[in-house]
Amino acid sequence: MIDVKSISNFFGKFSIVLILIALNFSYLVEGLVGFTGFRNIVLLIGLGVFFIKILLYPKLDISKPFFVYVLLGLSIAFISVFFWLSLGEINVYFTLITTTIVLSCGVKFLKKALLGLVLIILVLAIYEFFTKTYVFAVYRDTQWGIKALDPTFYGGNWGLFRAKALFEGPLALAQFAIGLALLYRKNLKILVLSIVLAMLSNGRLAMIVCALALIFSLTEKYNIIKFFLSKKGLIIVFFILMGCVFALNYFVTGASLERLKGALDFSDPSNQGRFYYWTEGISMYFDYNLVHLLFGNSGYFRSVIGNSAENGWLMLLLDNGLFGFLFYFLPPVYITYLSLRFKTGHYMFVGLIFICMMIQTFHLGALASLFYWLIIYFYLIDFKIIRDEKNYTNTLS
Repeated sequence: MIDVKSISNFFGKFSIVLILIALNFSYLVEGLVGFTGFRNIVLLIGLGVFFIKILLYPKLDISKPFFVYVLLGLSIAFISVFFWLSLGEINVYFTLITTTIVLSCGVKFLKKALLGLVLIILVLAIYEFFTKTYVFAVYRDTQWGIKALDPTFYGGNWGLFRAKALFEGPLALAQFAIGLALLYRKNLKILVLSIVLAMLSNGRLAMIVCALALIFSLTEKYNIIKFFLSKKGLIIVFFILMGCVFALNYFVTGASLERLKGALDFSDPSNQGRFYYWTEGISMYFDYNLVHLLFGNSGYFRSVIGNSAENGWLMLLLDNGLFGFLFYFLPPVYITYLSLRFKTGHYMFVGLIFICMMIQTFHLGALASLFYWLIIYFYLIDFKIIRDEKNYTNTLS
């Protein structure tokens, strides 16, 4: 007898693979053969495969409250697009669809597939770092004309090399490292790998956030003082210190350290530029009419200033309005409330999300946005498990 559910699960897993390929290999295809439609085509195929899964076994294995929240977000998007200058940042809402698909097709397989992706990215990043060449480079229209996004473009001013692996540039690899650290916050090996990726990309924020995620993970899991004095703690600390020495010797140059120190220097040109964009963004938002205040005006700020506001929360207000901002802002706030209520360490990692969104547009891009909602979903599921265990304990007592 044919097991329809097993066949449906196979199509679900295939859909996850296709979506991850579309989101992570599109720049590789563009850089090697110049074809820019790879992502959209593979995403459409993945969507078609997902529909086959649903036709065979019409059930979504996803949290109902989260699914309702996704529908709310898509409803906001449907109204908002009528008031936008462009659809350039539609990924902010479109990713809710891909998030729903990959979650409903099997969380365990998704995590395994992501780990496989991590290994590919790690190998490519290490190869690039030691050869000082990119596997590929794409061309973009910049303020200096059409330029190849090559090693000189990204690290020339600092005289350093910044790996990027499968991504358009090093910043995307750094964001991937951050997303990885926040997603696998309890996995020590993955946390260490995220730090390595952050150093290979020379992402200042990523190096700081991934290191803090490792510290927070140890703090959450152990009584930190007793842990460091224990045999296991001493062994882990030893290997961490050895890893730091190795990383500083091979991955972090003097230019890298100078660039890292610049992250805390308010007179640094990049920080001054960030403050300028923040000021312009705040000023522009409060000049919006009521409709744009509520629904945003996607693409308008970038068309006028020529850059993002270098702040995720501010870009949500500018592009997606108050409704879009609250749609992204409220889940982390709710997780913080639950964390304090149930006395868990989630609030520390949510704090890192807030920091990332303050300094970067951590939510932009199809993959970055996917990571954002996967992190939110997995953290909320943690509390569902905690509630279920607490209710079970109360039933027994």
